[in-house]
Amino acid sequence: MIVSAHIVNVSPPRALAGLRAKPGPEAIQGLRWSETWLMNPLRTGLLPSTRIDGIALIAVWDDDESLDKFLFHPLAKLYEPGWRARFEPVRTVGAWPGLADLPRSEKPTGDEPVGVLTMARMRLGKTRAFAAAAGAAEREALRHPAFLEGSSLMHPPNLISTFSLWRTAREMRQYTVGTYPGGHRDAMKKNDDKVFHHETVFLRLRPYETQGLWKGRDPLAAAMRQKADKVATPARDTSRAELFEPVTAANPNSRTGGR
Repeated sequence: MIVSAHIVNVSPPRALAGLRAKPGPEAIQGLRWSETWLMNPLRTGLLPSTRIDGIALIAVWDDDESLDKFLFHPLAKLYEPGWRARFEPVRTVGAWPGLADLPRSEKPTGDEPVGVLTMARMRLGKTRAFAAAAGAAEREALRHPAFLEGSSLMHPPNLISTFSLWRTAREMRQYTVGTYPGGHRDAMKKNDDKVFHHETVFLRLRPYETQGLWKGRDPLAAAMRQKADKVATPARDTSRAELFEPVTAANPNSRTGGR
């Protein structure tokens, strides 16, 4: 099982069109689950951002080959100008419909970068209370030195999510449950008291391949390059030239990293 994230910054009309064009397991071979999301920036002030600045597709696949085939599908074309990454799921807390096979016991990631996907089905009557509780956590994430990139995600009417990338799992935990400076931990406590959501899941992901640009850069490139310098690992077969271009300085959309 692998997880893919496909992110592209597009206009609100294109994002809304993409929201409705969700690939389904019944039509895509090897696809186990997927969801499309409107993207809006993590907040820097007191109020949540209402600006839609892109569309995201998060998907779970049988294997790399299934994802390779999907990249030729018409539904994948929207995301071609953006950024995508492949991940190994390494830890799950909570549960989500359609994702019963995610790993429960933690797989250590050491000093490798990690991705974090949180999803929740909001109790609509608790929307205002949740927005107030989450403000400090969003602002503090943006200031954390190990935060690489992230976005708030939503699928109306009541699905909400965050997707973020971190330098290491240890530093990510310092933000979520540690003492830096406590906004996320306080938000979790308020959720325990008021129960903002019907169901939630937290998924930690180990990236092993990236391609393209998110906000003009690959946020994982430096961290994965540092890992590759420390440990030489065999590359997965990339002989399918029609899928990927060779890595060159002139090709900023080349893949970075290896398994």
